Amino acid sequence: MSNEEVLNTDILRARIMNVEYQNLTISEIKREIRRIYIEETGKEPPANITIYRSDDFKNLNDIDSGFDGTVIHFYDEEKGINQSYTITRGSEAPEKDTWKPLDWTYNVFGIFVAQNRSQYDAALRFDQIVTQKINEKIGRSDNKIKLKKIGLGHSLGGNLNETIQLTEKRYEKVYVINDAPPSFYQLATIDEYFWGQLVKKFNLNFDHYEEIYSIPPSKLKSFAEEYYKKQIDERSIYHLTAEEDLLYAVSGVRGFIDIGSRQFIDTNKGFTSIKDLIAKISDKDVRAIQLYLSQYSDVYNEKGFDGVVQAMTGGDIAFIESLQGYDSMDYVWHAGDIVSKANHMLDDMKVKIPELMKNVAILYKNLDPIFSVFVELGYVTPEEKKTVLSEVKGIEKDVASIQQLLRKTWNWRMAIPFLTLLVTDDILQWKASIEVLFQIRDKVLDILKRLQIIQENTKNLQNAITISVNAHSLNDVIMALARSKGRTYDKYGNLILIKKVGDHEIRMNLSSAVRVYQKGLQILEEKETVLHEMKQRYFDEYVEDFEMQKRKLLNKINDMEQNPWAYQHLLGHFTYDAEQVHVLRCIDVHESIPPLDPMIPHIFETMFSYYEQEISKGKELIATVKKSFEEFFEQDQNVSKIFDLRYG
Repeated sequence: MSNEEVLNTDILRARIMNVEYQNLTISEIKREIRRIYIEETGKEPPANITIYRSDDFKNLNDIDSGFDGTVIHFYDEEKGINQSYTITRGSEAPEKDTWKPLDWTYNVFGIFVAQNRSQYDAALRFDQIVTQKINEKIGRSDNKIKLKKIGLGHSLGGNLNETIQLTEKRYEKVYVINDAPPSFYQLATIDEYFWGQLVKKFNLNFDHYEEIYSIPPSKLKSFAEEYYKKQIDERSIYHLTAEEDLLYAVSGVRGFIDIGSRQFIDTNKGFTSIKDLIAKISDKDVRAIQLYLSQYSDVYNEKGFDGVVQAMTGGDIAFIESLQGYDSMDYVWHAGDIVSKANHMLDDMKVKIPELMKNVAILYKNLDPIFSVFVELGYVTPEEKKTVLSEVKGIEKDVASIQQLLRKTWNWRMAIPFLTLLVTDDILQWKASIEVLFQIRDKVLDILKRLQIIQENTKNLQNAITISVNAHSLNDVIMALARSKGRTYDKYGNLILIKKVGDHEIRMNLSSAVRVYQKGLQILEEKETVLHEMKQRYFDEYVEDFEMQKRKLLNKINDMEQNPWAYQHLLGHFTYDAEQVHVLRCIDVHESIPPLDPMIPHIFETMFSYYEQEISKGKELIATVKKSFEEFFEQDQNVSKIFDLRYG
């Protein structure tokens, strides 16, 4: 018996990881796994498939971490297969029903800043629960096969399973694609023993985690990589990375470690990477950003993205959004509450905005040398650089003006309008506050105009970043893997076979063709079943019934002729003495039974013949679908097999 990996190629793993993003039901996931396996191997999946979804397990942790995951269990006792594939989902752009980034925010606070471990805890707990369920289920079998555990992950999902492997060694192998690399800051908050070793090595205070940011990152990186390479078999982690991937480009900044083997793939022939751009950001600035963000980690853990924005700016987003539906009278009736909250918000902004601007300045102070690099690398022209720097300087002036406007409010507070109309000072103060808000609005509009100009003058740079972001997606990796095999996939995951004929490229959708072929066969089989039932019903209701009625009649005639006395009563009723004289002694029936009306079998047989011909034509038609693919891609032996294996 063999327990070799069922998902044993990059393309198989990548396509099945991608199913995790499609939000399918368990039955749909099974069908997709079967389809993908058949399309990539030309064979049936070699085991029974059971799906476990994280949505089905409540209370994986105490907070809504946003974690999503799936475990696929392949089991076949006869073939010796018992494998679980834990797939942790990667970064999603929005939270559910909102624009706010969820997993990318975790990437910042959980990995980059290392002040959030909620998704790690949820992923670990999910794997532990499902593993226990699988072992309990298989434990009832007399022929036990040791469970082989494999971790799969993309982006944040890759980070989670890598980190679980580094800290818990739960998997025989972990395969990650365009993963968010683990950081030693992140590991120090998760792995207490590692943190203890750091404290001992660098003479830190065990209860003051923030001291870790004072250690030179190069020394931390060397120590962390050496430490974990001793803890696990480095070959147990396999990275598949797009050369252009954004997360790989930023992996060179402080904090990230590199453990395991790595295979690179080129997803865009005309583009290399923005890694050289990221490398120009100074480590000192990265450290300052980390320290700044770390102070908001507890807020994020408790209140999520809205809480972080409010804590950074002092702006109460919920309060501002609540005013959007107000009409004029609403402002009057709720004036007291509005003014109270607005004053509180303005006071908070006067404290938070300067602090925020001080940290944002880190991003601008080296703008000239950074844009010089952009010019050198061809991402912007000298003229575009000059325009951008000019507009950034203008933005700084606009922001300074906004701060000056905020300072005007130090000596007065927003008054409640219309409540003290006889008090001239109150009216003037209200008008002044409204005027300041209008002035702030105008400055914000000026900033927006400048940002539009900057956007127009950085299109090539934005395009490079967009390509890098796109390269991070599983779809781009899947396309690159398929390209070498003369294949591609559409946005629905359908397999497209490609063949060059002269200067032309012909693309044929194999997945759709197989579905048409198999659905066509299914429909024709159903028609044949119905036709067979119709023939049987015709035979039963007409042919057989006629013969049966004929047999019954002949049997009756035969009985009457052989037993005439039994039918004495047919002569009527006589007196006893008359019955002795009038005795029925013989019956001779002159039968004449006409055959079944020939129009009846003619009608039915004509109808049956028509349907048989239609079914035959249908089979010939769908057979041409299969035949055309087989002939066009005659060198691909799997094509023929795929048509004969049912997707589900």
